[in-house]
Amino acid sequence: MKLAKMQFVYLLVLILAYCDSRTVDVGREDIEVIAGVSPLLGPKNLPLLKESEGGLSPGINDIQGGLMDKADGIVVDKAYEVEIKNVATTENTPTVSEFNDIDSLDAVAEEKEEEKAEVDEPDEAEDEFDPDIFEGEGDLLLVMRRMYEALTSRLNLLKGRVSTVEQTTSDILARLTDLDCSDLQTRGQKESGVYTLHMDHNGKRPVSVACDMETDGGGWTVIQKRTSQTKDVDFNRGWFDYKMGFGNVSSDYWIGLENIYIWTNTRHYELRIDLSDFAGVTAYAHYDHFYIESEDRGYRLHISGYSGTSGDSMGNEGKLDNFTADGMLFTTHDEDHDTSHEINCAKYWKIGGWWFNRCSWANLNGPYREPGEGDGIGINWHMWRNKEYLRTSQMMIRPTRNF
Repeated sequence: MKLAKMQFVYLLVLILAYCDSRTVDVGREDIEVIAGVSPLLGPKNLPLLKESEGGLSPGINDIQGGLMDKADGIVVDKAYEVEIKNVATTENTPTVSEFNDIDSLDAVAEEKEEEKAEVDEPDEAEDEFDPDIFEGEGDLLLVMRRMYEALTSRLNLLKGRVSTVEQTTSDILARLTDLDCSDLQTRGQKESGVYTLHMDHNGKRPVSVACDMETDGGGWTVIQKRTSQTKDVDFNRGWFDYKMGFGNVSSDYWIGLENIYIWTNTRHYELRIDLSDFAGVTAYAHYDHFYIESEDRGYRLHISGYSGTSGDSMGNEGKLDNFTADGMLFTTHDEDHDTSHEINCAKYWKIGGWWFNRCSWANLNGPYREPGEGDGIGINWHMWRNKEYLRTSQMMIRPTRNF
């Protein structure tokens, strides 16, 4: 905009300078411009033309360009006489010489430029930091401390969300992959303890179990446990309890026939039984193959491949007789599936549920009794301690490693 104004001013000066020496064409060669006329004169100040001797006045085309902005006075030849009226001007009206004063124009332009610069120049104070915002270094430290606390809080929140996502992911992975304690061991769990498994892989049936990660290489899922405190849990129960499981996983419990069925029909399992008597002596029985059939088949037992120190009270080392558990259906006091025609072994002896034949060489779910109590029917393993009570027992399974 500033450049355009200056260009206009200089253009105006050039026009005026050019007009001072130009000849006005009024249709005759003898009419000349004698002196300049102020371009500020209005139409009422136009010079008057007198009639010539012939009575004719010049027309519009004879004037061409107008005398208003071309001449201050006109001298005509003998045919015409032109009266030039003097025009009064005010003190404040600039003259042509003033417009032709280049130095004056430059001064005006510079003045306008300075005014424009003052208007356009940004206020530097607005961009400068106001030191009065903080009265001292303490205020700045306070602001920085608050910013640090806010960032720390935000970081802790993000850490919490990440931890939640990790835990959720771990839970989902566990539900999809952890069927038994051997899976936990594979994923790096090395400590024995109580863990939760999801038998149907969708979280509807969480099962708490004790895992033995130490005995014979670990990875064992405990399905039955009797301790010296077993009187706190009654094992003389009916079919439903033995099907679903009962007891306290931290002490004495039965994991449930249905859970055992799910495990042993998903993979090939081995079984280990650990025993101890009241003298503190221990023994064990190991079976390479162990599984049971479904409920509609009476949870029939299949067990073989004995090795150990306790004697084979489950399979009788392949010498089947009336006390062998292998091949038997499960029996409780309210569901009689044993082979005896005279009695229900579980009901008659009040010894809980087991794979009774007529009856058996073993029953680890019998009542807890100490030496000198009763008739010798309790927690029994007759191939090791015939008609003696056992102090503890534990049954546990893992995917077979000898298959």
